[in-house]
Amino acid sequence: NKSIEGDIIVGVSDILGVFLAFFLWKYYKTKLDLVESAYNLDKTKLSILSSKINPHFLFNCLNALSTLVYKDADVSAKFIGQLSNVYRYLLYNQDKRLVTLKQELEFLDSYVYLLKIRFGENIVITQNIIPENEKMFVPPAAVQMLIENAIKHNIASRSRPLHIDININEEGWLEVSNNLQLVNFHIPSTRVGL
Repeated sequence: NKSIEGDIIVGVSDILGVFLAFFLWKYYKTKLDLVESAYNLDKTKLSILSSKINPHFLFNCLNALSTLVYKDADVSAKFIGQLSNVYRYLLYNQDKRLVTLKQELEFLDSYVYLLKIRFGENIVITQNIIPENEKMFVPPAAVQMLIENAIKHNIASRSRPLHIDININEEGWLEVSNNLQLVNFHIPSTRVGL
C-alpha cells in the first residue's frame, strides 16, 4: 500500500507541477502580450503624431514660396531645397521609432530656415547641444512638433519676438522651452500633439 500511496503522491505532485508550469507560462504570456500591446499603442500614437505634421505648415510654406518666386530666385531655390530636406527626412524616418539627436538637429536646420523666411526675426531659435549629447535618441520630428506648438500658441512679433531654446537640462533631458506670450484667442485643436 505504501508503494501505491507513494505513486499517487508522486503522480499528484507531477500533475500539480504541470499545472503550475502551465499557469506560470500563461501568466507571463499574458504580461508579455500586455507589454507588446502597449508598445504597439505607443508606436501607433507616434506614427499618428508623425503623420500630423501640421498641414498648415506646407500650406504656409507654399504661400511664402509663391511670394519669394517673384522677389528672389536664389532664395526661392534654397527655400525649395530646404522644404525638400524637411519632407525627405519625414518620409525617410516615418517608420522609425527613434533617430539620433544629431539627425533631428540637422532636420531642424532646414525647418528653421523655412520658419525664418516666414517669420524673420520674430522667432529666435537657439540650440545649446554639445556633440556628445547628439548621440541621444528622440522620436523623429518630436522637437519640430514642440517648436510648431510654441509658434501656434504664442505671439511672435517684431516687438515681442518668440524665443525658443533647445538644450540639455541638468538632469540630462532634452528640453525645448520658450518665453510665454500666449495668443489671446481660442485655437482649435485636434487634441493630438506633444
